[in-house]
Amino acid sequence: MRIALAILFASLALVAQANGIYKWVDENGVVHFGEQPPNDGDVEVIKKPKSERYKQWEAEQQSALAAEKSKNPAPKPPAEKKPAGQPEPRQPAQMEKEIARAEAAARAQRCQASRKTLKTLNSHARVREMDESGNLRMLGEDERQQRITQEQQSIRKNC
Repeated sequence: MRIALAILFASLALVAQANGIYKWVDENGVVHFGEQPPNDGDVEVIKKPKSERYKQWEAEQQSALAAEKSKNPAPKPPAEKKPAGQPEPRQPAQMEKEIARAEAAARAQRCQASRKTLKTLNSHARVREMDESGNLRMLGEDERQQRITQEQQSIRKNC
């Protein structure tokens, strides 16, 4: 009986820490809501998840948007007299600096996430991970060592 209650409370805790909620419209115009965003298309984040993977994804999306804006600048309106209170439009050099800052921030987040993951992989001999369907599985020793190598490479690349 106690074991059943412990399992119940553990499952409720997992539900309380559910991933974020995303909203998107498919090619047929149907609005969808889900815990996993689609790989392509515009996605609106309704509830932000607290995971490091989401923070990394968000930083990559922002740097991709900034890079796209710099490649395709908006057409300039005809020259008009500007009111005194309006700021000057951004120069290409400013855009490049913003892109570089966004990429550096994304790299820093990937570095931090890789260091945290490496610390977990090195300090725990038995590591569990959640697959796409939400099931937990144990990593084998070979797979754990492979992940350690991948995280070390990521740290060298991003830190």
